[in-house]
Amino acid sequence: MSPPAGLSTGLVFLPNWLAETTDVSALETLLGDWLRASAWRTVGLIWPIEGRANLMIQARPEAVSALAAAPSELLDVAHALRGDAATVVWQLPNSSGRLYTTFQPAGRPSGLIWAERGPAEPWTDADRNYLVLSTRLIERSSALVAKIGPLLEPARLQQRLADASVIAGRMAHDFDNILTGIIGFADLSVPLLPAGSQAAKFVGEISKVGQRGIVFTQQLHQLNRSGQAKPQPCSVAIALSKEEIRLRTAMPAGMQLFTDVPANLVSVGVEQGPLGTVLGHLLENAIEASPPNARINVSASVLELSRVEAKEFLGQVGPGSHVEIVFRDRGVGIKPEVRAKLFAEPFFTTKVRHRGLGLAVVYRILYAHGGGIRIESNPETGTVVRIVLPPAAVRPSPTTHSQRPAQTLLVGG
Repeated sequence: MSPPAGLSTGLVFLPNWLAETTDVSALETLLGDWLRASAWRTVGLIWPIEGRANLMIQARPEAVSALAAAPSELLDVAHALRGDAATVVWQLPNSSGRLYTTFQPAGRPSGLIWAERGPAEPWTDADRNYLVLSTRLIERSSALVAKIGPLLEPARLQQRLADASVIAGRMAHDFDNILTGIIGFADLSVPLLPAGSQAAKFVGEISKVGQRGIVFTQQLHQLNRSGQAKPQPCSVAIALSKEEIRLRTAMPAGMQLFTDVPANLVSVGVEQGPLGTVLGHLLENAIEASPPNARINVSASVLELSRVEAKEFLGQVGPGSHVEIVFRDRGVGIKPEVRAKLFAEPFFTTKVRHRGLGLAVVYRILYAHGGGIRIESNPETGTVVRIVLPPAAVRPSPTTHSQRPAQTLLVGG
């Protein structure tokens, strides 16, 4: 038995999603063509689901346009799809209902795609599977990349950083020797020069520059070592307290740091040194991003991640129990063009005297310990950085997310 005409032509259309493009309007064009090939009356795309949506597009046979507002059922559908169901049908009058599924750009928040058709055309299992298959291609398409920026494959990013870390370690070792000589001879020269003389000041500056170079090579060593798994149990409260004490002196007067970590929070499977490095880098970023007299909040809790929620974190995160640590600042947020480069371009930074190593180190440590990171930013409310790590007692082995059948929930509108 051959498939219905709409499904047949829709399957023929699928390779179009794999076409290479840098055209920012290609996504709208493809959505319209996909709609007509599939014989639907409406398709829509919203990304991301949570927070302010950057993309809200609706395609009809006559035109493709931006949506003025998200569908009222958006949050209910998103909640339903966080379980095992691959699709959800939202009941509507004079319609077969909207058939929803999620799409997950690699290393980015998830979005929703839906299709709708007439009341005499109920959704079949074949239709649901077709929508899921189409969505797997859309989330990897260069048309979507052109619209929302680079997609990050966690394993590929980890390999890029691992390659960079090998070079960084070798360079750091060589520069350590050079800088040690510069600093040593500069320090030996100062007592031989008249106190307060111009020459003594110049030699003192040479020593200071060398010390700054040593700080940079230490960061290179840190990047080189950060991929090593050290799964000894550690208390988040203790590691966070030590970093808080270290950074208090660097905080501007009037800035406030509030921490909320339950006394009975389970330990995570990361040794105190690497965990402190992760927490310290993220705290430093929050402090530098915040205006004077701002408030920074750090909280920790245990949460259960569904398959969909786990994929929203950049790293090596599987479904199940995790400890989530959340950093909230009240800065100006991260510009979209900057955010797109944070992980896609190792050593990228917008900060003077920084080398873009902090997030690279954080990512490698989290990846090595079965954790991940997610960044949410808004110019009106600041930046929220979420990291997750498995509890020490249930550290999983590296997980591969398998493709599940397109199970469907039916929910009312």
